[in-house]
Amino acid sequence: MDKMAIYNRLPIFMQNWACSLEGAHIVTTRFGSSFRRLLQDYEMRVRWSPEQIAAYRDERLRIMVKHCYETVPYYKNVFDEGGINPVCIKGLEDLPKLPLLTKKEVNRAPDQFLSSAYVGKRIKHHTSGTTGSGFVFYTSPEAISEQWACWWRFRRSLGIEFGTPQAMFGTQKVVPTTQTTPPYWRENKPSSQVYFSAFHEREENLAEYCREIQRRHIPWIHGYPSLLTPLASFAEKNGMLFPDIRFVTTGAENLYEHQAELIERAFGIRPHQHYGMCEGVANFSQDDKYRMFVDEDYAAVEFIDERRVVGTTLTNMAMPLLRWDTGDVAEVKTLPDGKREIVSLDGRTEDSVLLPDGTTVGKLDHVFKDTVHIAEAQIHQNSDLSITVYAVKTQEDVSADERKALQQFEASFTCAVPINFKYVAEIPRANSGKLRFVVSEARRGC
Repeated sequence: MDKMAIYNRLPIFMQNWACSLEGAHIVTTRFGSSFRRLLQDYEMRVRWSPEQIAAYRDERLRIMVKHCYETVPYYKNVFDEGGINPVCIKGLEDLPKLPLLTKKEVNRAPDQFLSSAYVGKRIKHHTSGTTGSGFVFYTSPEAISEQWACWWRFRRSLGIEFGTPQAMFGTQKVVPTTQTTPPYWRENKPSSQVYFSAFHEREENLAEYCREIQRRHIPWIHGYPSLLTPLASFAEKNGMLFPDIRFVTTGAENLYEHQAELIERAFGIRPHQHYGMCEGVANFSQDDKYRMFVDEDYAAVEFIDERRVVGTTLTNMAMPLLRWDTGDVAEVKTLPDGKREIVSLDGRTEDSVLLPDGTTVGKLDHVFKDTVHIAEAQIHQNSDLSITVYAVKTQEDVSADERKALQQFEASFTCAVPINFKYVAEIPRANSGKLRFVVSEARRGC
């Protein structure tokens, strides 16, 4: 019997104990002996000039490239066979001399990416990805602590302090899927966290979720946008108030404008978005004015063709990833002082539709910006390029909302596309628990 099978058979008070035990382990892993020093360093660098930050980044990049060439078999071959002298990689602008790296290369021979010089503990990670292609890689405890130092710099800049009670909406299966009565949440006391189940977040249960957040006077909600929006929609529709909420933060998925507006209406706080990933190759953070910038001191980030996010780790000596193609796209603007601002984060390259004239269109969240009686929607492109919009409605007659959405589709497309709406009680999540905004069966060219 595996661990989850045992966990699912425990009484609820024992499941809470198990969550707290795992939470204590996570705290130890993320916030080890070096964490406080790393956080202090990250917060200190806020006062540095962009030139100082770029110099710091490039110095760390040179150290990482040297480490990869000398200790990682895959990169030794890449440099030697490509006739590339690692000394020539002096900074961010030199990285295009190296080939891009994808899951395909790593999955083919993962041992070739492990550093022979790294003798510390390697921590195994799994990512599912939105395309269904799994990926297993390793990081060092030092890299994990540095990643969380960067993330806590973002949180503390908003006024969130350690120990702030948090309502977490993620996709860990902390509540057995067979459970049919509340509570649909479990406690992780070491992290001051109440973890709400994504797999029980149905219309008939949302009142329980809202009342529990109110009862506990939780000031901070964090989670996937696709899990926060059903809660926000229910709260708004039923006039539920949350006077204790002071912070809402999102991660793991792109936050669309219509989602941000709905969350703000429901909770009275506009959510702050953070972009990061387990691989630790890129990080973007919003400031208190909701402007998102590249965390240049954390990773070396490129924007290929001005949009595709490609990142290089500066922290993970155990299994370094150089020029990792994240599959994400973003619009970036370089400011006069050298800072790089993320103007829009469009999500993954798969979050787009293919038109009959060959045009690819992404960033379609604006389609639903005025559809106040549609709580949730998913764009499904069929193999014949027609579109079915699966939607969850909050009232019987949503014809006006449908007309508004169709007008937005028409304004966004360069040619005619058949579109029909199909209304459902709920939109199924992927196996990872996430909600895909666009699902496409369209065959795309190479």
